[in-house]
Amino acid sequence: MKVSFQTPSNPRSTAMDLDALLAQEIEELNRDTEEDRRVKEAVIVAKRDPNKISGDDDDSSDDDLVEAGMYPHYSDDDDYYEDDLELRDPELFRITERNRQILLDDDQHMPARKKSISAAARPPELVFSDPPMTVTEPDRIVVNFSYGTSPNRPVTKSRKYLMACDFGEESTYAMNWAMGTMLRDGDEIHVAAVVNIEDDVDDMDEDEKYRLWQELDRKSKALISQVRTKLGEMLLFNIKITIYSIAGQTKETLLDLICNTPLTMVVCGSREKGAFKGLLMGSVSTFLVHNAPVPVSVVRPQKKAKISKRKMTAAQKLSQSVRSGQLKVDEVAGAAPNSHT
Repeated sequence: MKVSFQTPSNPRSTAMDLDALLAQEIEELNRDTEEDRRVKEAVIVAKRDPNKISGDDDDSSDDDLVEAGMYPHYSDDDDYYEDDLELRDPELFRITERNRQILLDDDQHMPARKKSISAAARPPELVFSDPPMTVTEPDRIVVNFSYGTSPNRPVTKSRKYLMACDFGEESTYAMNWAMGTMLRDGDEIHVAAVVNIEDDVDDMDEDEKYRLWQELDRKSKALISQVRTKLGEMLLFNIKITIYSIAGQTKETLLDLICNTPLTMVVCGSREKGAFKGLLMGSVSTFLVHNAPVPVSVVRPQKKAKISKRKMTAAQKLSQSVRSGQLKVDEVAGAAPNSHT
């Protein structure tokens, strides 16, 4: 079978046909239609190259670019831009106007917590109220005083903590930890110490009552001194303090005080053998944890790292160390002393 190829008789006419088709397509693309008329005209804004580093040797300045029309120019007397912004984006315009002046006392946009802090102005001097108010009964001494009293009260709700103390290391640590960690402006603290007695106060004679009164007074003054020392180191104000020195059985006395006082939390120490068995975890602390109507936090002091003590021994003689095997000496049989040949 023979295959033959036909070449166009006039290659020039084929090129002309392609040019005509291309011109027709270009004309179709440039034809103005109704759909094209609905498209908004694009606005091209000439902007400065952000990657260009301007230097002293630059020929063009910002003023030249403004004159050339590359930067829009707004004069100080012309507030067309602001008026236009007010129409285009009212919210942005309102925020811009508000941010022109920053007011320090703008309570409208201040969080609630900051409002309460600013409302409760700190007094110029943080001092204890003097004299304290003391209430005495046959079996107790109750002392009320305050620290950093301010006429303005904080908006936040006051929290009330009761701290049991027997003047041992652990209970003192728990009391200091609670005041230094949990206490805030406007809170109340109740600190209680119990003089453990087996008999009823009414059954005591006058001498026993007098000795009990001396013990209650001593503990009350000691608690006041500790609380004053700790709070005097803190920048808190509007703190109410109530000191209890009560005679009775430890567990029942503390539980009765907790049940009759509106409290947020009770804080006590553990593992101390003090005047009333030190709020041992397993005795008083466990009793309060299981029976108190409010949460009880038992604070343990941080354990101190044990320092290992090594016993120093005297240095032994060289011959004795060799005999005991602690020191070995390498010897070469028949070795002669060093000599120069």
